[in-house]
Amino acid sequence: MATDYVTSPVTRRGQFVFGVLIGLLTGLIRLWGGYPEGVCFAILMANAMVPALDMWFRPGRVQTAGAPS
Repeated sequence: MATDYVTSPVTRRGQFVFGVLIGLLTGLIRLWGGYPEGVCFAILMANAMVPALDMWFRPGRVQTAGAPS
């Protein structure tokens, strides 16, 4: 479910942060939550962060020297 193309980040750094976020949320839900299987909730919460991850880790523009075209 975490690797669904529609709800996963586009950039490599965004994908890495997405995976780490799911892992941390799963651990927190299993440790302090009342639900033993926290993966589904962790994926849902991380999916809500995907637009922000795509915006934060978007690649920069390539700038060349000289006059703009």
